[in-house]
Amino acid sequence: MKRIVTMLVLLATLCLSVHSAWAVPRNFPANTLRGVLTTTVFPQVTINGQAMQLAPGAKIYSQQNTILVHTNLTGSTVIVNYTVDAQGYVSRVWILTQEELALPPPGQH
Repeated sequence: MKRIVTMLVLLATLCLSVHSAWAVPRNFPANTLRGVLTTTVFPQVTINGQAMQLAPGAKIYSQQNTILVHTNLTGSTVIVNYTVDAQGYVSRVWILTQEELALPPPGQH
């Protein structure tokens, strides 16, 4: 039994190390801002208490860097990095991981 537990612990450790090796840091554009995003009725959002609107074709990226549909987040509040286009619409949103939260926003290095 002890040998099985040891093998399971080794297997779990291996799986975690392989997963972290695959984790690729995301590169955010220099004009990226940070804020607290609350989703409301599409295409409306609130960032840092300010009402804003998602751009046509806006992309929202999960912590795993997959694209999310706005309706999956309705009523959620998350800390994000985001960009705004020339018209003032929110064009890209990245929901931050714990590691990314520890870093300053790209424009504040």
